[in-house]
Amino acid sequence: MILDNRNIKQLDGIRGLSILIVFFSHLGLGHLVPGGFGVTVFFFISGFLISKLLIYEFEQSKTLNFKNFYIRRAFRLYPALLFFSSLVILLLIFHDVRLIPSQIVAALMYFENYYYVYFINYQEQHQLYSIFKILWSLSIEEHYYLFYPLFLFLTYSRVRLHLVLTVLFLIIPLLFRLYYVEILVDPKLYEKYNYSLTHTRIDSILYGSLLAYLLFKDSRGEKILEFLQKKWLLVLSLAVLLFTFVYREDSFRETYRYTLQGIFLTPVIVFAVYGDQSLLNKLFFTNKVFVYIGKLSYSIYLFHWLAIPLATLYFTKFGLQWQLFVLAVTISLSLFSYYRVEMPFVKLRKKFGSNV
Repeated sequence: MILDNRNIKQLDGIRGLSILIVFFSHLGLGHLVPGGFGVTVFFFISGFLISKLLIYEFEQSKTLNFKNFYIRRAFRLYPALLFFSSLVILLLIFHDVRLIPSQIVAALMYFENYYYVYFINYQEQHQLYSIFKILWSLSIEEHYYLFYPLFLFLTYSRVRLHLVLTVLFLIIPLLFRLYYVEILVDPKLYEKYNYSLTHTRIDSILYGSLLAYLLFKDSRGEKILEFLQKKWLLVLSLAVLLFTFVYREDSFRETYRYTLQGIFLTPVIVFAVYGDQSLLNKLFFTNKVFVYIGKLSYSIYLFHWLAIPLATLYFTKFGLQWQLFVLAVTISLSLFSYYRVEMPFVKLRKKFGSNV
């Protein structure tokens, strides 16, 4: 396996497809489009890409520069997050909605997922408050990256220990999900816990990290890659993923679904990134349109959720005017954020070792 720190075009294409899944699900097609799966894919490829970059850094310098890593993360996420949060605050003020300081702190400190589950009931509040809810997934990612670089550093050369602990860390979130299903009983309640909390969803990122470690650090990486590229395994994986979409039993969906998706996404991602440049690959994973949308995916993810409750104040939800308004606001703010807010920080990120 060739290990480098270059951007992977196919992952941008996958991001593009994933954000479209999320967007159209929230645009009123949630009964047809599995929006939650789009977020799960984001988690997986985030774990894979960032772990690959950390492994490359370790191979080059025999250590990890934690300070530079977290500075890069801050320059990647905070510019858009601050812009997004500022707009939300202005919207709240404009619509004469009381600001909740603790909610703003939770948003900026990556605590929104726990704040949403334990401290606020958005259904009893003004709908503009719920804009911050979209930050639940960013909270999980940042909690994960507080832990994973240190874990990788401490176990990097001890492959067996690393793999044993990784399997343990993959099992623990599943056990939490099973526990919440058992004690909470109500599907609406345990879905809220199991879908949004760090300790119930962090395995979705770890599966991606495990793939990177197996391919680029484990001495059996080439054989593992060869196995994961078996066509029968790809067909099986697609069948299992399809099963997780169509089987609607509540307790399964909030427990084993995430585990199965994490496991069986692995051959699909390997096919997309390392498979031959088939027509399917060119149509989707390396398609210029999807790759471009993938580069905008972080901005789209944030600002489509700002557009939705704003549109609902003025138009009938899911109506044509509502959908056009959401589309226009999402595109406008996403492009402005990407080019005017986020891109100026790319050079600063590169000063601290970024090549993505």
